[in-house]
Amino acid sequence: MGVMEPPYRIRSDLQRVIDRGHAFALGIAGGGARPPAHGWFRIRRAAEGEMPPSMTWTIVTSHEFVRPLVMEFFRFLPDMVTGIMELGSRDAFRAVDVFLSRKPIDRDRFRGAWDLFESLLLEEPTLAVGVNGDSPFIEVFIDIDKRVIVHAHQDSAPEIESVLRRFGLERRSETELMVPDALLDQVQLRPILIERQSLIVDTDHLLMDLRAVWDLELDEDPDRNLDMQGREIGRTLWTGVVYMDQEDVAGRREAHGHFWGVAASRREMEDLVVEFIESEGEWELLDVVGLDRAAFDDRPEQLDALAPSLPRRGVLLWRVEIAGTVQDWGEDERF
Repeated sequence: MGVMEPPYRIRSDLQRVIDRGHAFALGIAGGGARPPAHGWFRIRRAAEGEMPPSMTWTIVTSHEFVRPLVMEFFRFLPDMVTGIMELGSRDAFRAVDVFLSRKPIDRDRFRGAWDLFESLLLEEPTLAVGVNGDSPFIEVFIDIDKRVIVHAHQDSAPEIESVLRRFGLERRSETELMVPDALLDQVQLRPILIERQSLIVDTDHLLMDLRAVWDLELDEDPDRNLDMQGREIGRTLWTGVVYMDQEDVAGRREAHGHFWGVAASRREMEDLVVEFIESEGEWELLDVVGLDRAAFDDRPEQLDALAPSLPRRGVLLWRVEIAGTVQDWGEDERF
């Protein structure tokens, strides 16, 4: 059986940034400073409810060791797991979007997608990704700084730290491994993907694919409208993109619908968009690609007359961008 070809291509013209032997992800263009040391520290966490005492290990090492470490820790995963993905948010009232599997998925299903997208997950510095499971409880996570973070029952400490010793990593204090914030602020990022219509070109496209395979959903209450402090904020402006198609003589014609609207929750805005598309009668909704709240002052010029009280719920602006026609559902190339 042949190996499935990844639906993306990483640029071959990028030179990896290396500072005194510490290699960074390809998405780092410059400004990255080597951590003061390589190694790990751990934090002990008290029991919470039915959850027994646990520990969190944070591991700092050069890029070439991240994948081998993660592969070792994946060996501890149970049969059913939950995928995790974190992205910087475009939402005006939230800094980070956290996506989790709606319910546990088979470990092989998780690994199939991980293996397909692995180089992108390891090289892209704007996303964090991981997995957790119960029986035994363990979470393996790669944050945006490409540190490996493992969270597990304290009974797992001997096995976890045995792996770390095999990699020659020493236990250190947290301060010994910290890069000052002033240096982190100087990090310069760059795109790592080749842009081609038939390929994944950014993290939005990656999220669409992983949502399907890992059954991801945004980790928020879709029926409430809360800010980062957990306060209800009522009606807000929303802006988003939906993926649609329609009958065409050559196959299925695809398009993206860009919209602005007003709603008091994510679910309400999604329902309003569905109603709008159905009332137009031209397109069939395939997926909601993105949906974020927007600050009132960031509204487009066409909504300059909109009152700050946002008196009317619904879709206020709508624009369709034709993506092309799929001639054959079995073909990878789109025209």
